[in-house]
Amino acid sequence: MRRAVIALLLGAAGAAPTAGAALRLEAESRVSDGVTLRLRATNTAAEPAEDVVSEVVYHHRTVVPERVAAIDPGAAHEWAMTLPAPPGPGTFPVTVRVRWAARDGEMRSEVLVHLVRTPGAPPSDVHATLETEPVSRLGRVVVTLENAGSERVAGRLVVALPPDLRTDPESRAAEVAPSGRVALPVAVQNAGARPGDVRPVFALFEYDRDGAHHTVLATGTLRVVARGTDRRPLLVGLGALAVALSILAVALRSARARRLAT
Repeated sequence: MRRAVIALLLGAAGAAPTAGAALRLEAESRVSDGVTLRLRATNTAAEPAEDVVSEVVYHHRTVVPERVAAIDPGAAHEWAMTLPAPPGPGTFPVTVRVRWAARDGEMRSEVLVHLVRTPGAPPSDVHATLETEPVSRLGRVVVTLENAGSERVAGRLVVALPPDLRTDPESRAAEVAPSGRVALPVAVQNAGARPGDVRPVFALFEYDRDGAHHTVLATGTLRVVARGTDRRPLLVGLGALAVALSILAVALRSARARRLAT
């Protein structure tokens, strides 16, 4: 029997704290005839988290545990559920999203990705890293995949975010050459995150090899900033305009030269 545990706390060291309740999510799983999953949400803030709703997605199946009226400051709530056994050996992702209402009436949310590991699951030749940049209205993350093996690896990349952020596309095919490395940018759209928030992000690369399923996981955080503090799109636009004007000037000079020549 194999046991796995993973946890996430919003507001990492050095990040500006956000107002309202904050839930720390932890997940623990055991694999036997099925998957026994325990999900724990701890309120780390000074006000209650109310109307707490969780959603668990595992192997194309969605489970919605019971709604919780409130989790008081310093208190925790635990959900326990049984999921189907993995279809074979390997590592399989469980994506957990939790939503709740803060005292100010605003909805908050959190996400956690937990890996279910079968006994004796083989290690992966692929390693993933994640780079992020501040997001205002739009932003992006860059997922880098490195293949230490001697064979090409083809799979699918998914970036999991809280409900107040979205990715475009939601998933994409990815391929890494033998002993190769590839960087994959993914656009992020702000769908309700507030300036000052620090949001979790999980990158999952899934592929099959020699009868086993592999899930490679990279984690990070996204800092949400006000639109006025992110001037990169303006600079990019001005740069593109300058290039366009330069091309136009060259075209006008060429046309004038041709007219004079005739």
